[in-house]
Amino acid sequence: MIHPAKSVVVTSRGLALADFETDAPFPHAAAKSEAIAAEGTIEGVTVSSLIPHSDARGSLCELLTTRDGRIEPIVHVYQVTALSGSIRAWVYHHWQHDRLAFANGHFRIVLYDIRSNSPTFNLLNVFHLGCEQPGLLRIPPLVIHAVQNIGNTTATFVNMPTKAYDPADPDKCRLPERDPRIPFSPDSGEIS
Repeated sequence: MIHPAKSVVVTSRGLALADFETDAPFPHAAAKSEAIAAEGTIEGVTVSSLIPHSDARGSLCELLTTRDGRIEPIVHVYQVTALSGSIRAWVYHHWQHDRLAFANGHFRIVLYDIRSNSPTFNLLNVFHLGCEQPGLLRIPPLVIHAVQNIGNTTATFVNMPTKAYDPADPDKCRLPERDPRIPFSPDSGEIS
């Protein structure tokens, strides 16, 4: 169980909620970040730009919002810490969509469509997302994917899958990261 580092009753010095100032709107508050399926993208995959809001203290980056329209429910959220050079590959899910948010670091995400009934069958996409190009990548079921930290430092990304993880019945299928049947080399970053 987690407890506070310190817990002390302190006499009020006249502070009231009315003393706080309401935040001003973000300078580009009207900018919407639409999920789009760009030309050449695997069927069912969408990518949205994430817009960091920075000030002297650092930055804030919204990962997912209903402000711009309906979204699938948030049922499970987790953060992944990826060491420099690490690869999480190859996986796919039968039922869930992955919603991967990259707001820091330098990541290469590779998607490969081997769904025989897909109009993008055998298409391979490579995305570079992170601090220089923050983005939310939505990957549909049955699309094989890999995430590699290509930066020089440890970095994190967040997944908000559309189905909660069930350790008794995981919706995850794996292959080794250097499986020769996948036409991509994580070492060279080239399609093979």
